Amino acid sequence: MTDDYKKPFDKSYVLRVTAMHMLESIDISIGKTFERVKDFDGDIEKSREVFETLSDLHEVRRQVLTFQNSNLKAGN
Repeated sequence: MTDDYKKPFDKSYVLRVTAMHMLESIDISIGKTFERVKDFDGDIEKSREVFETLSDLHEVRRQVLTFQNSNLKAGN
């Protein structure tokens, strides 16, 4: 390699991979949080917190998907 060599950079690739990893992490969190529902069967406050967390995670997932659809498929 020469000193003039520059690694290629592709914004679309970086954002696409980042969004993919974000979705994987969100899906893992949704699964693990859902598994905890049964742990708080008799605790109304914790059950509410678990379901609010699931709701928030689904909203974050929706936002990442919206970002993917509006930005990454357009080649931005």
